Amino acid sequence: MQRIVIHVKDDTKINALVSFLNEINFIDVESEEKEVSTISRKGDLRKLFGIWENRDISIADIRQKAWR
Repeated sequence: MQRIVIHVKDDTKINALVSFLNEINFIDVESEEKEVSTISRKGDLRKLFGIWENRDISIADIRQKAWR
């Protein structure tokens, strides 16, 4: 038995490809779920301390700009 790995670029086409391959009687299809990678960035939260220091801004200003 030989194994072939197929990388599908368009995730919307996977079902059509799998159903086509299942119709061929000499092919056994084993599908593996793509692992969802969580980005693990190790950062230093302390670097953000004081970024709003010396800025004249209020929560009302932020809300007003958010609704524009």
